[in-house]
Amino acid sequence: MSLPAAAIVSAYLVYRSGYTVLPFVILLLAIVVAAMVFRWLWHASGARLRASRYNNLVASHDNGPVGRAFQASHRQQELIAFAAIVGAIFVWLLWLAWPTLLWVGGGPDITHHLVLIDYIERQWQLSRDVVSDPYLGDMVYYTPGSHLLIALAGAWTRTDGLHALYPVVAFTVALKAGFVFLIALRLLPAGLPRTPIAVGAVLLLLLPRAYFLGSFTEHSFIAQVVAELFAVVMLWALVVWEHDHWIGALVLFAFAGMATFLAWPIWIGPPLIALAAVMLWRRPQPLPELVRHFVIGVVPIAFVAAVHIVGRVQWLGYAATSGYVLRPSVAAIGWTFLLLSAAGVALIAARTIDRALVACLAAIAVQAFALFVVAKRRGADTPYIALKMMYLAIYPLAVCGAVAIAALIQAGRQLGFRWRPASAGLLIAVFSVFAATHPPRAAPVITKPILRAGIWTREHAPAACVDYLVSNGYTAYWLHLAVLRNPRPTARMEDPDTFDPQKALIRWIYPSGLPYAIADDFDRLPRDIRTSVDVVARFGRAAVVKRRGAPTCDTGAR
Repeated sequence: MSLPAAAIVSAYLVYRSGYTVLPFVILLLAIVVAAMVFRWLWHASGARLRASRYNNLVASHDNGPVGRAFQASHRQQELIAFAAIVGAIFVWLLWLAWPTLLWVGGGPDITHHLVLIDYIERQWQLSRDVVSDPYLGDMVYYTPGSHLLIALAGAWTRTDGLHALYPVVAFTVALKAGFVFLIALRLLPAGLPRTPIAVGAVLLLLLPRAYFLGSFTEHSFIAQVVAELFAVVMLWALVVWEHDHWIGALVLFAFAGMATFLAWPIWIGPPLIALAAVMLWRRPQPLPELVRHFVIGVVPIAFVAAVHIVGRVQWLGYAATSGYVLRPSVAAIGWTFLLLSAAGVALIAARTIDRALVACLAAIAVQAFALFVVAKRRGADTPYIALKMMYLAIYPLAVCGAVAIAALIQAGRQLGFRWRPASAGLLIAVFSVFAATHPPRAAPVITKPILRAGIWTREHAPAACVDYLVSNGYTAYWLHLAVLRNPRPTARMEDPDTFDPQKALIRWIYPSGLPYAIADDFDRLPRDIRTSVDVVARFGRAAVVKRRGAPTCDTGAR
């Protein structure tokens, strides 16, 4: 986590200052910063652990070689499980996009994000007149943390942001699942098979698949999904701090918080509110110490927020944005997930400690309500951002579900039932196979042949003189903006027929019109079109065609 967070923060500060971002310098800097943070945390946690062991030894005389070996064995088992979860989910997500590893989701958002990624790759700096750049449109006000990370990954791997996009997002999703496992481990009671139950928290995420996977395999909420990783890390750090009162956890909290804000700042509110609540609930501590801890956890986040907001006040209007978003429902979430998570929330709320999860869920609800009120007062058709809060809520709810499972196992033991690891392993395997074979998928906007056709067209034809004979209107939208790099405030952009597949076919049945078109499947075009055009380039099923009649093109309209 430290490496991508360090890359985002360091690249953004260089980018925002107007200097040129040098990808491999940022990589070196990120490695150094991540290594320093890891080294400090390692030594600090080691000292804390040694002190804890000493106190336990003095208090109970029950921390001999056998006890230490038992603890070490369990920690090794947990580390192996964490690595296995991250690796398995990452490989599975790569398999979904194999062999091209191009973006699998749909919707218009993928185009907007790729426009900003492409701009970063071509400029590597924020020009002074970027606010008036017709190419970026309203993306100029967007926090570019995730886009910088993806562009950097493309440069580091000698490809580009488009090809790095899906693997980077897939890795953040896998790592996020790993941290859900770590949070569950922290909250499960001793005396139970904690590792398999914590794995259950990750498996529970597969029940609301439309939220956990559909956010990027269907709707292309790229910045949101990347930011979810850092928000979950913030929650993990908060759980650690609440239990151990370790200042190193707040260093991680601040580090992840800066990356969260720069990737998608909507997620920053609940962890910060939860931190304040946990500090108020915390058993009595000296006030100066609490203030110092709060400053360490919050001030770095406030700094990057202030740096971004200066000159970008328009960004605050994003809270009233309308758009399509999945509405919470039993069909989307599932009764099993709802009942287990609700029971887990009640169990954790009844505790005297380890209530950070409940505080975060309450903060999510409060922020969702506030965003709902703002959206309605500003006349938004849909409380878009308020409804999106459910995408973040599933992670603490999944952990709560694991706590409920642990309580059921404890109750079963009291009734004489015995836990059988082999049965648990079989259940996990069956559940995983079922969930993995039913991933939410949308018709992909991007395919390899159409990408090659688009790049060829950009290099050989006027971008303003190209039409789109494709079956998916979002593919036409992506070609127009992200591949051909047409500006956004133009007459063609304002015309809804520009990206309508049926209207495009009608335009090409008549002899006059734009001279060029990109077709995603030339052989499936109507015969009247195929026999009246010349194929100037062919890429598998995709093709670039030229009109034989009297073409017209107003390059100013674009």
